[in-house]
Amino acid sequence: MKWQRLRWWLFGALAYLIFLSFTLPAQYAVGWLGKRMPDVRLSGVTGTLWSGRAEALSLQSVQLGSLQWSFDWLAPFTASYGYRFVLQAGDQTLTGRADARGSHLWLRGFDGHLPVSLLDRWLPIPSHSVSGMLEMHLRQVEFNAGRLQSAEGELQLQDATLAWPRAYTLGSFRMTLAPASPDGLNALLSDLASPLKLQANLGLTAAGAYHLAGTLAARDPSDSAARNLLSGLGAPDSTGQYPFDFKGQW
Repeated sequence: MKWQRLRWWLFGALAYLIFLSFTLPAQYAVGWLGKRMPDVRLSGVTGTLWSGRAEALSLQSVQLGSLQWSFDWLAPFTASYGYRFVLQAGDQTLTGRADARGSHLWLRGFDGHLPVSLLDRWLPIPSHSVSGMLEMHLRQVEFNAGRLQSAEGELQLQDATLAWPRAYTLGSFRMTLAPASPDGLNALLSDLASPLKLQANLGLTAAGAYHLAGTLAARDPSDSAARNLLSGLGAPDSTGQYPFDFKGQW
């Protein structure tokens, strides 16, 4: 008899804990995210830990849009915390899944669009120099203690225009990303639809050191506007291409 009472008491306690977990406020998600990515901030948070919304998501004080999330119930089978999310920036949307284990954070199935203007802070050129749309199809991006470790997938810069160092219609370009060894990433850059021909390689380490090298050329050799723009890279080589090689810390 005593065991039957204890069994029902344990069952009731377990049911209560499950109910309590489903009503945990979404502020717990803010603490969970802040420990793994301290540069990320959420504000205007409503809902629960399992399904909620933030009116504003910011990265290093840059407002990226509103965020919705819901717990992915397949996550426990991979021994991780997993959430589906939707980031809304104006009329543009990004969707994907976030998984965490220890100090590691993975973004998977990252698909959607963002205006390039949101990335001004991280571009190595003056603000508002480039406009256009960034299309993302990333299979996986890995962070460790807030640092980018690797990435795999594709980025496309669509219908880009340049305001600095002079006004110019750039067109569209592609970047294909792959993990590097032991960490970091390698990327191949090429033109899609542009008055410029681009072939380049980018290497980025987990510590933020980058190396970008390649060639640019005018698709039409008689295009004086393209030649004037490319002259900032120096003199062309014997094939009419303008080589470039940049190194630095991101």
